[in-house]
Amino acid sequence: MGELAYNAERIYALEEAGHQLFGLWMQNPAYTLNTVGPLPFGNVEDVPYEKWKERINQIKPDIIYGLLNGGAIPLAHEVMIHTDIPFVWHFKEGPSFAMSSGLWSKLIDLYSKADGKIFINEENQRWYQLFIGDMGSAFIMDGDLPKSDYFTNDFSLPFSDSDNAIHTVIPGRPIGIGVNEIKLLADQNIHVHLYNENYAEVREPFIKLATSVAPSHVHLHNHCKPQDWVKEFSQYDAGWLHCFHSINNGNLFKITWNDLNFPARMNSLAAAGIPMLQMDNSRHIVAMQSQIKKYDIGIFINQWEELGAQFHNKDRIKQLRRNAVQNRKFFSFDYYVPELISFFRKVIDEKQRKNK
Repeated sequence: MGELAYNAERIYALEEAGHQLFGLWMQNPAYTLNTVGPLPFGNVEDVPYEKWKERINQIKPDIIYGLLNGGAIPLAHEVMIHTDIPFVWHFKEGPSFAMSSGLWSKLIDLYSKADGKIFINEENQRWYQLFIGDMGSAFIMDGDLPKSDYFTNDFSLPFSDSDNAIHTVIPGRPIGIGVNEIKLLADQNIHVHLYNENYAEVREPFIKLATSVAPSHVHLHNHCKPQDWVKEFSQYDAGWLHCFHSINNGNLFKITWNDLNFPARMNSLAAAGIPMLQMDNSRHIVAMQSQIKKYDIGIFINQWEELGAQFHNKDRIKQLRRNAVQNRKFFSFDYYVPELISFFRKVIDEKQRKNK
């Protein structure tokens, strides 16, 4: 119920595990990333919004799985308060949007009253607990995880094997990497390959300036399909996550969405088995930093001028790459399906006991 956002085809893994799916979708999604039905894959039966109560009474589903981003909050809240069916709420992006758009009270209501709660990471769970306290049954799983079908084994040889330069990739917007940083990277013979066909009004001025200061080190590419992630992105020495300087100093009350977020591109890069780049925010609470350190698959930047030296530590880079390949399954949706179903069953059982 709601919307599936990025990597929507992941939901088919639940059908493959033997479960029947129905879809009650948010109306008039505002962004292209808000994937709603009818879906071009699987066998999800759509439930018309105009008659959702009647149809759900006919279906008698075991559980309602509400997700995923801010636009789905109103529908999720409406459904939760008008049905006694076990309800699980899974939210990603983002609490700041909910605050600024008048949806904060409904979001807190969802996390307070849902029978089961799914958080995208432990940092998010701890942050929401500041406002709600103990929330009962909870599960940790990112909301944008891709299907494991894309975690193929058609790895490519890195470009750096043939030209001794350093090649990095940005699959999406260059967040936190400006023209000055591009110049500093080029001075260290670090190439930046950009895969981004959206946000033209932001992208084009940046690309024009970036290519003017580093004409030989900025490369533009067409969109890469998920089935080509491994073959395409494994050619690079590392991939860029969002780059920012955190200011929370370990204080949950000072956390921003940057600190809490898991960028969707993290899973695409994990599929390709390459290390990931971000700023060193060691003194702060940053969810993607914790995740990358957990599996030891990251390169952390203190000074842009020193990044090249880290890449020249060949043994360390090889180790990071091995770790990335060995741990990439943890970035796929299919890996969590058995645990997710067990969580659903737990929520259903608890609801039944409560209603006796």
